[in-house]
Amino acid sequence: MTSFIRNVSFDCADPYVLAIFWSEVVGHPVYPGSAPGDHEVVIEPPGGPRLYFQAVPESKSVKNRVHVCLQSADLGRDAEVDRLLGIGATLFADHRTPDGGGWVILQDPAGNEFCVTRTRPEA
Repeated sequence: MTSFIRNVSFDCADPYVLAIFWSEVVGHPVYPGSAPGDHEVVIEPPGGPRLYFQAVPESKSVKNRVHVCLQSADLGRDAEVDRLLGIGATLFADHRTPDGGGWVILQDPAGNEFCVTRTRPEA
């Protein structure tokens, strides 16, 4: 027997607001019936693990030990970084190299780090 990834969970102060951001990131809506003030909000992309956002009282204080790495389905890495910055991500660290390699670390509105890597054609 094996396990599968059911959720990628995000602790945050405002699950609905953070879910709206990630809904734009992955291009899938928040679960129908979700509303501001909910303590749990879910996004269910087809064929992938659910994104689960839960309210917690404490704020983020250290670097994530596990994080999401994103790869654009249709844009190049740099265009995807620009798109994500435009919807509310912030730049945390830029590890791009002059030869086109590397990755970019961004933060979501709650301060959770995530990476954007090159697409397969760019690699």
